[in-house]
Amino acid sequence: IAARTASRMGSKRAMSSGGPKLHKAKDAWQTIAATRPVDPHPHNVFHPPYNKITVGCMIAGVLTAGYGSMYYGMWHQQKKQGYWK
Repeated sequence: IAARTASRMGSKRAMSSGGPKLHKAKDAWQTIAATRPVDPHPHNVFHPPYNKITVGCMIAGVLTAGYGSMYYGMWHQQKKQGYWK
C-alpha cells in the first residue's frame, strides 16, 4: 500500500479535455437580446412611494424578532446551565 501511495505523490492529474470550458452563452447574448420585445416599463421588485407606517412597522418587527430570538437563546442557555434559577 505504501509503494502505491508513494508512486502517486508526485503525479499530476491530467485534464479530461484539452483546455478550460468556454461559456458560449455570453457570445450569443446580442442575438438573444435582439429577439426580445421592447418593455417600456421595468418591473422592479419595489415601487416607490412607500407607506412610512408599513415600513416602520416592518423594521420594528424585524428588530423585535431578532432581539427576542437572541434573548430567548441566552435565557435558555442560562437556565439550562444553572446560572439562572
